Amino acid sequence: MVEQHHSRRNRARVAPGLNRAGAVLLALGLVYGAPAVAEDVYRWVDEDGKVHYGRTLPPEYADKPYDILNAQGVVIERVTDPLARQKAPKDEKGKVVVQEEPDEGDDDLLQSDQLLVLRYHSIEEIEEAMEVEVAQLKYDTLLINQSRASAMTALVGQVRSAANRQRAGLPVEAETENDINSLRQSIRRSERSLAALQEREEKIRASFLGHLERYRYLQAGGEPGGEPES
Repeated sequence: MVEQHHSRRNRARVAPGLNRAGAVLLALGLVYGAPAVAEDVYRWVDEDGKVHYGRTLPPEYADKPYDILNAQGVVIERVTDPLARQKAPKDEKGKVVVQEEPDEGDDDLLQSDQLLVLRYHSIEEIEEAMEVEVAQLKYDTLLINQSRASAMTALVGQVRSAANRQRAGLPVEAETENDINSLRQSIRRSERSLAALQEREEKIRASFLGHLERYRYLQAGGEPGGEPES
């Protein structure tokens, strides 16, 4: 199962190398959403805490946590249990098929409570795990905002160049028009990605707040699998 939080081992490895990571994303065509880049990209952390990006995941990191990013640089899957992912059903493109879990009622809630107390040892740990998830999204948001700002600057320059040619009575070159259209598309993609990240953050916070509520109930002596008295 792909969990929605990082282990303690990887929590401190997100922030290092921000500028280098941005440069690598740019080189891969992710930051600017280049049309030629349609494949997903892997992001992993080595033993020294350095973040790496690549079209394929090195075999020596196949059994370690990693992220999968789309062509706009947005995390579309965070893999913390690679072995479970390898066994999960996949579609014809090799992407994991998300299957809805059957509603097991009280048994499902009981199992969820048992996993919750095994995974966390305090309310502080749950809050810390939530902040780690949110921090990763903020990191992704920063990269996309950098991309959008660069595209905006380039767009202003191209539009100004086209306007100068028109004022001079010269036709706007087709290449310039194509560049303007491409930059506008890139900006729109960035804006959609930012909206998706915001929605993802809201879901992550809601999920962890649910964990906190259940954990407090269990800490107060509540029966695992039971419901608080109203």
